[in-house]
Amino acid sequence: MNLYAYALNIETSGITFYRQMATRAQGEGIRKIFTLLAEDEETLLQKLRLINKRFPEFARLDCSGLDGDDNPFARLNGSSDAPAVANDLEAYQLGIAIEREIVDHYQHLAEAEGDPDTARLLFWVAALERVELREIESLFDFVNAPNESLEWGEFSNLDEFHNFGRYEDLRQGDLDLPVMPEVKH
Repeated sequence: MNLYAYALNIETSGITFYRQMATRAQGEGIRKIFTLLAEDEETLLQKLRLINKRFPEFARLDCSGLDGDDNPFARLNGSSDAPAVANDLEAYQLGIAIEREIVDHYQHLAEAEGDPDTARLLFWVAALERVELREIESLFDFVNAPNESLEWGEFSNLDEFHNFGRYEDLRQGDLDLPVMPEVKH
């Protein structure tokens, strides 16, 4: 199967799936999460199209291990098996599970591929998907932080608060290098 067509199919079915989940969502927060996940898929779709413009050989590469049945979004689109999501943490966990499956699939295909050009491109697409996965995991970690660690300031190490997204640079608008807040004792 053509690698470029397969990657486009993954992203377009992801957009459809997340939009369907957003329309079925009960709460505004869950709806917003699925809308953001659909926008992430759209961004990745645009990146794939841009890469195809710069490297037209992308559209000519075939991968022997690809078939249309291994798309996790296609399995869930329009299916009665689509998971029910009750809260924002479950929405993030669903996104993480799907993205992990996609990353693992691309990684496995790349390792099994005999053609080095196709393998290189499969690794590259897996890396793009991995970036998206890490973004979702970071959001999940931030939202889940109070469930994982809830301590009083006087009983904990105050230097750890940067782990919960309290960066000075976010208020200043500079995201290149995080500025660690100074803790005065």
